[in-house]
Amino acid sequence: MPTVSPWKQDFPIFSYHAHPNLCYLDSAATCLTPKHVADAMFHYQCFSHANSHKGLYQLSANVTEIVEQARDKVANFLGAESANNIVFNSGTTEALNLIAYSFVEPILMSDCSGRAKNIVISAVEHHANLLPWQRLAKQYDVELRIAPIDDFGDIDLAMLATLLDENTAVLAFTHCSNVIGKFTPVGDICRLAKSKNIPTIIDGAQAVAHGPVNVKNIGCDFYVFSAHKLYGPTGCGILYCRSELLEHMRPYQLGGGMINSVDFTDSDYISGPLKLEPGSHNVASIVGLVEAIDYLNDISWSDISLYMNKLNHYLSQSLIELNYFKPIISAVEPSQTTGGKSPSLISFELDSVHCHDVASLLDSENIAVRAGHHCAQPLHKSLGINASIRVSLGLYNGYEDIDRLITSLHGIHQLMATK
Repeated sequence: MPTVSPWKQDFPIFSYHAHPNLCYLDSAATCLTPKHVADAMFHYQCFSHANSHKGLYQLSANVTEIVEQARDKVANFLGAESANNIVFNSGTTEALNLIAYSFVEPILMSDCSGRAKNIVISAVEHHANLLPWQRLAKQYDVELRIAPIDDFGDIDLAMLATLLDENTAVLAFTHCSNVIGKFTPVGDICRLAKSKNIPTIIDGAQAVAHGPVNVKNIGCDFYVFSAHKLYGPTGCGILYCRSELLEHMRPYQLGGGMINSVDFTDSDYISGPLKLEPGSHNVASIVGLVEAIDYLNDISWSDISLYMNKLNHYLSQSLIELNYFKPIISAVEPSQTTGGKSPSLISFELDSVHCHDVASLLDSENIAVRAGHHCAQPLHKSLGINASIRVSLGLYNGYEDIDRLITSLHGIHQLMATK
C-alpha cells in the first residue's frame, strides 16, 4: 500500500500554498472536494446556469433536464425503484426535518385513536436525528424511546425489539455512527420494524462514502444523506422516500414550483418529489453531487473499499499501540454486522490530556481532527465522558498521515501529561 494516497493529487487543497503539508483527518464532518467536482460546478455556473422547471426558453429547459438526470443518477446510486423517489434538499438535517413535519407530525395530529404513543431512535444518533423527534414527542405528548448500545458500541437489537410495538409511530436510526463508526444492521432492523408495520427512517450521512446503498434490499421507507459527506459540495442533500408514502406527505415548506393551481383561499399541490422542492433548485450543488458519484464510480468502489479498509486497520493498530490511548468504547471485538466495512473513524481520549488541548496542538502542526461531542452529546454522556477526539479518514489520506498523527500524539502526551 502506498504511503501517499493515489488519489490525493485529485484534491487541489493539498497543493494550495495556504495549506502546506495539510493532514486532514475530519472527513466524517465533511469530505474535501476533488477538482473534478469543482470544475463541473464552475462550468455549470459559468455556461449553463438558469432556473430549472420554470422557464420555457431552452437554457432553462436544459437545466431542468440536468436536474432530472441527476435525480435518476442518485436513484441508481441508492438502488431506488424510480427517480421519482428522490427529493433534493439542502442536506441530511433538512431531510430529517422534512420527514418529521411532512410525514410523522400529520400522523400524530390525526391519530384520534391514540395509537401512536411512541417514537423510537437509538442512543448513537446525531442531534439531527434526535432533536426533531424530541420536539414532536413533547408537542404531542408521546414517548421518545431510546434503544441502547451494547459493550461493543452496536445498537442492542434485543432491547430495540422490546421497544417497538403497535403504538410506535416511527423508528429512526443511523446507518453508521458518526462517533463510534459502527455500521448498523439496517436490513435486519427494517425487517423487524416491517413485521410490526412501523415506518423506518435511516440517517445515511456517514455510510454513503463507503459504497452504494441499496434501499430496496435494506427495505427502509426513508433514507437521507448529504452530498458533502460523499466528496460533493455543501448545500445539497437527498431524501429517498417510498412512492406510496411520498404521495401522502404534506409539503414542509411552501413556495413556487410546487402547485397545480392556487388562489387566495386554497392551493392544489402537484404530485411527486417536486411538491417537496419549493423555490429554486440548488443546481450547482446538484451538479457537484452527480460529479462526485461519477468520480467515485470511476475509481471503482471495490478499489475504494480495499484501500480504506487497509487504511482503517493501520490507524486502529497504530493507536492501540499507544499506552495512553483510551477509546470511548473499550471493547475492541469487531462488529459482526458491518457487512465487511471497517469503521472509517475512531473516537478516543488521551490519558491525562483534555481533548480540546489535543486538537489545538495538532492544529499547530497542521493536523486537522475533531474534538468535542460531535453533535452527539447524549451518547457521550451515556458513556460517562464530556468530549472525545475523533479521527476520520478519506480517500486522500495515506499511511504518512497516520504516522504524522501518531508522532504528534506522542509528543503532545509527553508535553501535557507531565505538567
